[in-house]
Parts: sequence; structure tokens; C-alpha cells
Amino acid sequence: MEYLQLFNWYDTYHRDLPFRKTKNPYQIWVSEIMLQQTQVDTMLPYYEKFLKTFPNCFVLASKDLDEVLKVVQGIGYYKRFRMLLEGAKYVVDTYQGNLPSDYEKLLKIPGIGAYTAGAIMSIAFDKPYPATDGNVIRVLSRVYQYSDDFRIEKNKKKLNEINKKLIKNSGNPYKYTQSVMELGATVCKPQNPKCNECPLSNMCLSYQSGTQLNYPVMSKLKEKKEVVYTVLILKYKDGYLLRKRDDALLHGFYEFVQIETGSIHYAQNTLENEGVTVSITDELKPIKHVFTHMVWHIKPYLGYVDQMIEGYELVTDFSLITRSSVLEKILKVML
Repeated sequence: MEYLQLFNWYDTYHRDLPFRKTKNPYQIWVSEIMLQQTQVDTMLPYYEKFLKTFPNCFVLASKDLDEVLKVVQGIGYYKRFRMLLEGAKYVVDTYQGNLPSDYEKLLKIPGIGAYTAGAIMSIAFDKPYPATDGNVIRVLSRVYQYSDDFRIEKNKKKLNEINKKLIKNSGNPYKYTQSVMELGATVCKPQNPKCNECPLSNMCLSYQSGTQLNYPVMSKLKEKKEVVYTVLILKYKDGYLLRKRDDALLHGFYEFVQIETGSIHYAQNTLENEGVTVSITDELKPIKHVFTHMVWHIKPYLGYVDQMIEGYELVTDFSLITRSSVLEKILKVML
């Protein structure tokens, strides 16, 4: 590895990002959690708002899930924030609010896996532990023409071992992790890599053979499961009936009456079997929402009832509840 060229490139060209300017372990932890499944430009305003609202583990651990979700609503992939809250409570109870500078201890914290632990160890504590994310996999697989399938876990582990050796030999774990991540994000892109700007082009085997786009090798993902829901936006008195989800998916966020069916008649009959008569007044524009592992096709209807439904709340002000991006889409076609 040409460390000097890589580090000089990073010093000159890295993006001016707030989480690049800190070695605070808590702030690094929050940034890595927020960057999961989320682009940098999208996460930045949430990151700044989150740290302003919850500046340390003590403050975060003192809050309930609703308070946390309200700060990040709209960003998506909310399970990570439930785990972050659990992790903060664990750190306060076990380590007096300070993240430990021990890799194995970090792995015991809820929500922290090998990648996040490696990022905290190398960036916050400057210790040689690898943080092998998608960007790093792409850079190293191209540089070394690593042709094994990265959908297979054992092959990821092999590359992580290579990354472990590289960071140990770097002499600067902090800068190594930052540099390789930044290179993958800004130069060694999945499509249209900027090889003429890359500090590692002289040693990159795939660049020399013109095969950059063949790496990393990834077998095709399974098709996402598709589910159809009928959503009933039911008016009652001066509000609407919603409930808080307790499923793992979108846990803690509010939803209208949502029934897994494409038939409005089936949905009405389901409620009538529970003793609730639903009057439908309008059919709204269908909505598609894509998760990492499934796709929801939503058919929303406006209607009203003359009684409360068990398990639901009467909501008169949508700004006061935790709203998922799914609910935001429904409100957009409704209002």
C-alpha cells in the first residue's frame, strides 16, 4: 500500500465534514450509525440536529424512544436509532457514559458490530482495528483484484483480514481509515470511477488491466418481497384514528389502519367483523415505499367511523406524533 500518496491525497482533497473534525468517540459513533443506509448529504442535517439535542451519552440515555425518533423522523431505517438508544443506556450503566477504548468491550454494546467498533477504535482512539464497509471493500478489491464473491460472508472476512494488516502497517490508523473511506466515497465510485485522480492508481491491478468495473464481485441479491396494504384514513370526531407500531419494522412510529390486502371490501369486512362500521368517502393516489428488504404497495382510502377502534388513538395534530417516511407520504396525498 502506498500510504504516503494516500495520506497526502486525503490531506488535500477530503471533504469538509463535521464528523471528520472530531475524535470524540460518541460523535464518531453517532455519525457511523447515521451513515448506515444513508447518503452523507441526507444525514448531515440530522447529524447536527441530533448532536445538538443529544450532545452526549448521558443526555441520550435519559430520553425515551419517541423523543429520539422525532428528531430523526424522515431519515429512514429507524431500527438503528432504537439500538443506538439502547447502546447509550448500556454505556451509561456500564462505563459511566464514556465509550471504552477496547474493541471487545465495544462489541458488547447494543447496536455496535465489527465495522462500527473498528471505526470508533481507529478514528476516535487511533488504534489499528479495521473498519471494512462497502467503500473500503470496493477500493481494496479493485486494488488487489480480489475476485471472490462478497455476498458470501467468509470472503468478506478474508478481505477484512487484509484490511487489518494494512491498517496495522499504516503507522496512522486514524488517517488510514478516513483516507480509504473517503477514497471509496469520492473517487473509487461504483460507476465511473475517477482513476486519473486516484493516489493508488500506480498499484491498482484492476486499473492496470482495465477491469475496474468488474470489482467488487457481487452475486445478485434476492428480489425484495412485495406486500400490498390497504390503508384506511379514518376520521372520527375532530381527529383521525392512528396507533403506534410495535413491530420491528417502523417500531414506535404511528400508522393509520393498515390491513394486508389489495381489496377495500376485505379491509372493511375485517373491521366489521370486529364490530366497527367503516364508511369510505374517497380513494387516494396509490403509494409505493421501498425498504432495504421489501416493497410496500399502499392503497389509501379516506373514510369515517362513529366509534373508536380498540388499540387506536384519536390524533388531532399530526405534528405531535412520530411520523415515519411512509406516513409522511400518506399525509402528502391526503392533505
